[in-house]
Amino acid sequence: MMQVRCEVELDIFSGMPNPSWNLSQPEADAFVHRLGNLRRIAPHELHGNLGYRGFIVRLKSGSAAQSIRIQTGIAEISSDSTIVYADDVGRRIERWLLDSGKLYLRADILQLVEHELL
Repeated sequence: MMQVRCEVELDIFSGMPNPSWNLSQPEADAFVHRLGNLRRIAPHELHGNLGYRGFIVRLKSGSAAQSIRIQTGIAEISSDSTIVYADDVGRRIERWLLDSGKLYLRADILQLVEHELL
């Protein structure tokens, strides 16, 4: 099995850099597994509002790369020119990603996003 690099970005700020962190290899493997288990759905439009806009995850495995945007229970998975959508029921992956960033996020940011996920 090829190693997967996973960078997570919390999409929350406008005009300043968003917080980001890398998942450990076991976390990256768990993320890929969770993502693969999501049910595919019809295309959905993601929101571009101010404030919390979800997570952006950049996956790289060898020469293959994917960008995944996850917000409001929807995962938009892009690779090359293909985009598919998946249902993150109960926002489980969104919550899991937030948990993975607890060591990297300021307490006020963490609290704000936790409130958004209620």
